[in-house]
Amino acid sequence: MRPIETICVLSISLLLASIMGCLAEDSTGSLEGNPDIPKTMLPDGFELLAALPEMDSNVNMTDYITEFYGEKEIKPINISVGIYQWEAKEGGQPYDAKVTYIRLPDQEQALAAINNFRSQEDYADQIARGLKIFGNATINDHDALEIRHIQNSNSYKYIYLWNNLDLVVLVEGNNDKNQSLQLASATGL
Repeated sequence: MRPIETICVLSISLLLASIMGCLAEDSTGSLEGNPDIPKTMLPDGFELLAALPEMDSNVNMTDYITEFYGEKEIKPINISVGIYQWEAKEGGQPYDAKVTYIRLPDQEQALAAINNFRSQEDYADQIARGLKIFGNATINDHDALEIRHIQNSNSYKYIYLWNNLDLVVLVEGNNDKNQSLQLASATGL
């Protein structure tokens, strides 16, 4: 084999090896990507209406996380939102429920985002009135903040908020604690 042919074969081999290495890295998933929004195996009564930005890439995703901005600065890398409808049994009011994933640069910013969410003015006002709206929960072996979000004087919904390293998970359920916990568990996170 001539030296030029040997060089060409080696160059092609190196090129193929580097391409295969890149493909192997991509198949493991990007660090900037979010897990899939739960679409199947949902609790009774929940139906997926939209998974954003998957179903509509023109949506401004930062509009869905305004409650996470506050005193502590955050820089979201990736945002995903699942919007669900829950049909209440026996003529009850239907609820919209959401699952939101926010990927941040690191765990410190994830904790800052949770702190900002928890420090919302509405929650501070409710606590000042003596309402016990915060509690603890365990979801898929993670410690989570349980929030009884009061919507009006006689209606509330359960919200669960936790982080998994640099990923913040927010689940806005309905007025049924068990079903809201089931929706939170459906994330697998």
